[in-house]
Amino acid sequence: MATAVIAAVASSLCCIGPLLYLVFGISAASLSGVEQLTWLHYPMLLLSVGLIALGFWRLYFSRRPLCSGTFSRTKMLILYWLAVPLVLAFQLYPYVLPWILEQFE
Repeated sequence: MATAVIAAVASSLCCIGPLLYLVFGISAASLSGVEQLTWLHYPMLLLSVGLIALGFWRLYFSRRPLCSGTFSRTKMLILYWLAVPLVLAFQLYPYVLPWILEQFE
């Protein structure tokens, strides 16, 4: 799950500069090199979706879900379903944010 979250964050790096400038009013001059990471967007989206799907399969369909002595299955399910909206938020905000801002104009 941590890898899926990291992949989702990495997929949104290309759009983080304008978002930080918009939300916090910071200078975007130091973030000008972030646009070079746009090629990572789709591979990281696919990686995070694949990892989320793998986690779902391991939790619900695998005969041997996870080898963990510290977490119960209930805790793993709770952590999984807390991580899924976080991953989706990082994945979809470059597409949803312009629409939201357009609605407020």
